[in-house]
Amino acid sequence: MNLIVSAIGQGLLWALLGLGLYLTFRILNFADMTVEGTFPLGAAVAVANISQGMSPYLATFLALLAGMAAGLVTGLLYTKGKIPILLAGILTMTAIYSINLRIMGGSNISLIGKKTLLNNEFLEKLPQYFNSVVLGIVVVIVITGILIFFLNTDFGQAFIATGD
Repeated sequence: MNLIVSAIGQGLLWALLGLGLYLTFRILNFADMTVEGTFPLGAAVAVANISQGMSPYLATFLALLAGMAAGLVTGLLYTKGKIPILLAGILTMTAIYSINLRIMGGSNISLIGKKTLLNNEFLEKLPQYFNSVVLGIVVVIVITGILIFFLNTDFGQAFIATGD
């Protein structure tokens, strides 16, 4: 049972990767491999900051900014550097793996005993592994809602038109 619940929780959190790929591949018509590299980059930034005693909420926000910066690099390589889109994404994604090691100072950092998003008072009262399911559902609903709102704005419609 615990394995199933853990897999569901991880699947919900990885659903965000699916949303990112959907935006780039289907809406923008842009074969961007950077999305796959930004998840480990965000994790590296969050873990490095949490291990230094930073609030997990601020560390998660910094992870979001790091992922945005990686996307910006890919966009600049494509638009200003005139590098083909697929190659720009692959270059950025590959570079991110080395950057992750530099950010963390090694290949692994332990968060045992550190405060994370998954060990707050409410989530700790849930059965084992249900914390990732609850957090995953909340995050997926919030991100999907923001995405739906964004795509219904004028800027979001321009975003869709860019892919067309």
